[in-house]
Amino acid sequence: MKSLRNLLAGAAVAAALAVTVAPHAAQATEAAPSGPASAPALAADGRLHAYYSTWYQNECQSWSVDANWSECKNNAESLWNMRYPGNLDDVWVYYNSNFSGAGRGVYNGAGLPNLKDWQFGSGGAGAGQALWHNIASHRFVNLP
Repeated sequence: MKSLRNLLAGAAVAAALAVTVAPHAAQATEAAPSGPASAPALAADGRLHAYYSTWYQNECQSWSVDANWSECKNNAESLWNMRYPGNLDDVWVYYNSNFSGAGRGVYNGAGLPNLKDWQFGSGGAGAGQALWHNIASHRFVNLP
């Protein structure tokens, strides 16, 4: 009886998670990342963080405003959106500088530990390309 109760409780939690993280077109919806013990523990700090290495290692830069990526351009292997919840807390990353080319949305609080696993959406230069070493700029937006 106890194992049946645990099984049903687990199924309810799984169903709730499936509903809350259902992907929207062209948005990365990964929950707060977990992985290697060496991954940094970050709390919301109002910034988008980009890293030279996977699993949030070797931070390249972080931003609190829309920006071209300068030294991080085409170098990021992971990123984490740590904006404060509220207006303009999501981010849209672009294939080209000056907010052009194909893009991909990343929800507030989402971390992408390996950008090889995510691609730009359709439309514009870079459509369908992996985010890995291909992000050149970003804007903070409100995703659906």
